[in-house]
Amino acid sequence: MKTTSKSILAALLLPCVVWAADWRDAYAKFNTKLNRKESLVISWMVVPNAKVQATCEAISKDSGLGGFGFTLNACSFWRKDTCLIVTGLQTTHAELGHELRHCYQGSFH
Repeated sequence: MKTTSKSILAALLLPCVVWAADWRDAYAKFNTKLNRKESLVISWMVVPNAKVQATCEAISKDSGLGGFGFTLNACSFWRKDTCLIVTGLQTTHAELGHELRHCYQGSFH
């Protein structure tokens, strides 16, 4: 790859890296104007930690989404008028909050 191509590629990817890092910071502020709704019905499915990946993959495939293809610790899906969050028996505030944000804002990252 020529130097010019590498520079252009780096310039295009850098904002993506910076933007993606934001959702990984549990204390990073985010804009609530992106919320799709003001109120939600939430369902929280708790499964053994070792079964989170398989459960999320199965729900994704059953929903016609095809699965994830990467490792995850939790997931969320819209089912009719309810947002379903799946976590393990032992989870973190950040994992649950991350999935709740998906309920409000969809695919924010």
